Amino acid sequence: MNFTEESCKTAKCPAGKKDVILFDDRIKGLGLRVTQAGKRIFLFQYRVKNVVRRTTIGAWGTELTVAQARRRAESLRGQVLDRHDPVAERKAKQSADIAAEAEARVEAGKAAYTVNALIEQWAVGRLAERSASYRKEAPKRLRVALADWLKAPAARLSHADVVAALDGMKAASGPVQANRVRAYGRAAFGWALARGTIPSNPFANAPRPVRERSRERALSDAELAEVWQAAGRLGEGFRKDHAEYVQYWTALIRILILTGQRRGEVAGMRWSELDLKSAEAAWILPGHRSKNGREHTVPLAPVVVSIIEALPRMDGCDLVMSGGRQQPPSGFGKVKLRLDAAIAVGRPADGPVMPEFTLHDLRRSVATGLQRLGTRLEVTEAILNHVSGSRAGIIGIYQRHKWNAEARSAAEGWANHIVAAAEKLQCQ
Repeated sequence: MNFTEESCKTAKCPAGKKDVILFDDRIKGLGLRVTQAGKRIFLFQYRVKNVVRRTTIGAWGTELTVAQARRRAESLRGQVLDRHDPVAERKAKQSADIAAEAEARVEAGKAAYTVNALIEQWAVGRLAERSASYRKEAPKRLRVALADWLKAPAARLSHADVVAALDGMKAASGPVQANRVRAYGRAAFGWALARGTIPSNPFANAPRPVRERSRERALSDAELAEVWQAAGRLGEGFRKDHAEYVQYWTALIRILILTGQRRGEVAGMRWSELDLKSAEAAWILPGHRSKNGREHTVPLAPVVVSIIEALPRMDGCDLVMSGGRQQPPSGFGKVKLRLDAAIAVGRPADGPVMPEFTLHDLRRSVATGLQRLGTRLEVTEAILNHVSGSRAGIIGIYQRHKWNAEARSAAEGWANHIVAAAEKLQCQ
């Protein structure tokens, strides 16, 4: 078709088609797209490695005349003959412009958006659904590890800076704590990256300070009896005015053995969460204090109730184990060392030492002990507030039985079993 102003004006799209492309007889590749709605758009069509590409030149009549369209098509044809790709080059320029604009925005906000500001925004904007211990621990650990960079722009924290921070944390607090900081950093900076406030996550490819192995330590009944008895000897070596402090730790360790709950949740136990007077005594752990964010009812055996009721209660303080500071017990590491020493005192001087264990291993020991006593897996998980295995996936969605009666029976049976083992050890 020979493009003229008149031929372009009268060109029509055949009935039943969305549009049609007509090509000029004079300039190879110059086309006119005519739509059913009457729009007429000049384009240029060419090939690159057997791939057909098209680029818009402009609208006939409102933007371009036929002569102007031919001149632009000639220019584009010359670029193609010179081995250029107009479409690819245009897209590359657009991407570069977008990147430059984004970089300018980042640069403008770098001075205000510091590492400390990122951590603060992450804590407020993302951690609301996490457990209280995680909300407290994660920002604190990150600030300690990144102390030298807190006032620096978050966008400029580099991979090398992160590796240096993790190395410092590993030397100061051990490789496991460094692993935790790496996980916290990946989460915090990943959150900021997803929001577009930093260009990359410097923690993304940071090497893990140490490869941790899943712990498998579960104490036997005899070992749990030893820990129970040793918890009662924690006061040896303390001044008499620390008797109340020791009493709280004795209670906490024994409650861990009897209930299998997490140490941070037990340490933060509130009187307002307890129902000790009813026939079915229970501890209602609210969702905002549990690790998985779910409210959890812990059945309390009579021996657990008696341990709690024996603790002194401070006026105006809701914490069960607070002492005079009105804060949950802390310093688990130091108390664990005292507990180890107390266990050693209870063993023959020439006998073997108890294999190493952590306070968290007590939780695994309760789970293992319940299974050993014949408790169903679903009941064990209900007691421990552990969402996995039988309570996860589609079964967890459709199986709504709470196992309350079974959990109470199993918890009381376990408590009686442990007390009997402790009394047997004392009589030996």
